[in-house]
Amino acid sequence: MLTPDTIRALTSWLVTAADPSSFAAPGTPAVPPSAAAPPDSIAASYSSGGITDIDDVEPPYTLLVLHDGDAVDAPPGTRCLATVAVAIHPVIVGSYRRGLIDLLPDLAAALAPSGHGAALRPNGLSALVRRRAAEALTGVFTPPQAGMRLLACAIAYDDVHTGTGTGTGPSTGTGGSEPILMVRRIDAVDVDGRVYQAVRLPGAHATVLVDDEPDPLDTPATYAGLAALLAAAVAHTTATPATGG
Repeated sequence: MLTPDTIRALTSWLVTAADPSSFAAPGTPAVPPSAAAPPDSIAASYSSGGITDIDDVEPPYTLLVLHDGDAVDAPPGTRCLATVAVAIHPVIVGSYRRGLIDLLPDLAAALAPSGHGAALRPNGLSALVRRRAAEALTGVFTPPQAGMRLLACAIAYDDVHTGTGTGTGPSTGTGGSEPILMVRRIDAVDVDGRVYQAVRLPGAHATVLVDDEPDPLDTPATYAGLAALLAAAVAHTTATPATGG
């Protein structure tokens, strides 16, 4: 069970991470330099399918994996968050009829340990792409340092937002509908099953909604895929401990 302090730290991290510049500025406290320029990407895993290089397009989709553990060179009992960010090429997401909703479960199936019976849809990942995706994700979900624990899995993306019911969108002054805005969203699921939804409107700080007891009928569309990916990561790291071999 995560402590209240850990939940608050995760929520605070989401506020910062919802700013796209977090992943373009090495040294940002919430995103270590290694996360700002990750060595792997889901795009690289799909290179055999003719996908263009990840540098050719500004990737609007980012898979985020969080671990926490004792901070190095800090007083005993001090803990820190460590983040790895992995770009997902928009062409990959666009190849799925429902985008992220269909892609995330396929990534979970690719990561599932052999023999667990995880099945991909007939038009999902090929065997080669599945293997390459599993290799990339294995590194992403491996704790960055000994003693760290997997904390949460998240997906950051751009989305169309009308501002309806948020009270944070600018008023049109006409008493009519809210303007349509492009916003940054991060959906996250932690190891206790909580759901986090961060939304950052243009020119504003992100707001974060934390749901301790998520209703399956009232969760982000990415929830099922994120939960499956997090569960697969836990099973995968348990089945393949770091033994150095």
